[in-house]
Amino acid sequence: MSTTRWLDTQTRELNEAIELLIDCVEDDSTGTIVWRNWKLEKVFEANENICLNGRNIEYNLIKGSYDQISGGSAPIEDRTVKKAIFIIVYWNGASINYIINQNSSAQKMLRKLLSYTGKNEISKNVYNFNNDFFVWLISKVYNSDNIIETNNDDLSTLQLESIKGFRGDTEDLQTKVSATGESVMNIISTLSFFLESRRLDQIKIEFSYDKHENISLTLKNGTISIDFAPYQGEFEDDSRDIMKSKLYLLVYLEILPILDQEYQSDVSNEIWGENAYKSFMGNVASEITQRINDKIEAMGNSQ
Repeated sequence: MSTTRWLDTQTRELNEAIELLIDCVEDDSTGTIVWRNWKLEKVFEANENICLNGRNIEYNLIKGSYDQISGGSAPIEDRTVKKAIFIIVYWNGASINYIINQNSSAQKMLRKLLSYTGKNEISKNVYNFNNDFFVWLISKVYNSDNIIETNNDDLSTLQLESIKGFRGDTEDLQTKVSATGESVMNIISTLSFFLESRRLDQIKIEFSYDKHENISLTLKNGTISIDFAPYQGEFEDDSRDIMKSKLYLLVYLEILPILDQEYQSDVSNEIWGENAYKSFMGNVASEITQRINDKIEAMGNSQ
């Protein structure tokens, strides 16, 4: 489930933000799609704490449900869909932030739950992943340049283990390119699809980091989702809600800042740029040609 992150510029006390989120929510009365019958509660009786990126992070998890009702003349029960919601609300020592399983409706929903009526109380706080960043990630895995030193006191590293899939537009912009699988970088068709793609808009990648293995993320511009099934690490013995909260906080507050800084560093130091991109694409094309030739040769030898 995709998440986005938002900064609260008005409320600066964690418990106050929690109370605002879980107090009585008025039903919508206008619009083609309305939200009603809110049921929200905080999961942890006392706020939890975790140290990330050298800072103490105090947090709680809000979970609940609501009815989403579309317009129309059909009976209301046929136009009603029950929706689940979760919000990780945390204080990082400077501001209140929300990680929510919403995207296009996130700001409107948070403003409603917090009863904000002014301007600029909630602002987007996301990573704007772009095509160049995705290609850079793929190139690092493809070239086995996949270990990033974090320069933390514990000398931990971030390792890009594998690309599980990616999606993008082809050059003619009329078809979608998508590739998935355990050995996605070893399939000729996948490599050729990548060569034809002009703009990647989504990537699924697996990391290991410090005491954590098999962190599987799907990154799309502005959104992040985690596949919890393959995860192994120091959070796996925690309850499901604790693990979910800690992993999302770890990803947003440590892993993505490390990746973003490494990318910016490679760009500024001219390790990554147009020439590196052309070289990478040339290597992909050469591998496709070589694999096709090897296949043809193998077929000839078998006759």
